[in-house]
Amino acid sequence: MKYTSLLIAALLAIPAQVLAADTVKIDVYLAGSLQQSVSLVGPNAKVSFSPLNFPGSTIELRLIAPEPVIVEMKETTTDGAGTEVVGRVKMATPGASFAVAEIKGVKFHHPYVLVRVD
Repeated sequence: MKYTSLLIAALLAIPAQVLAADTVKIDVYLAGSLQQSVSLVGPNAKVSFSPLNFPGSTIELRLIAPEPVIVEMKETTTDGAGTEVVGRVKMATPGASFAVAEIKGVKFHHPYVLVRVD
C-alpha cells in the first residue's frame, strides 16, 4: 500500500505538458527539393541531419516552443574554416513556411525553406 501511494504521488508530480506533448512536423527544402522531414516532440527536442548533395554540411533543428512553433536552426559546414550559423524561426500556423534567408542578421550558407506540416 505504501509503494502504491508513493507511485501515485510521483506520477501526480509530473507536469501534464510532459505527458501530452504534441508532435511538431517540419519539412526542410533546399532549392525546391525536399531534404528532410523531421518530427520534434516536446521542448528542446533536437534533430540533426546532413542535406543531400552537401556532405560537408549539418543541419540541427531544436524546438524552442511548441505553440506558436519556434524552431532554432543551426547550420554547420566543415569545408574551409568550419563555420556555424544559428537563427530562430517562428511559424505560427500549420502550413506556414519560412525562408531562412529572411532571418535578420544571419547568413546561412544555403537557401533553406522550412515548412510546418500539421
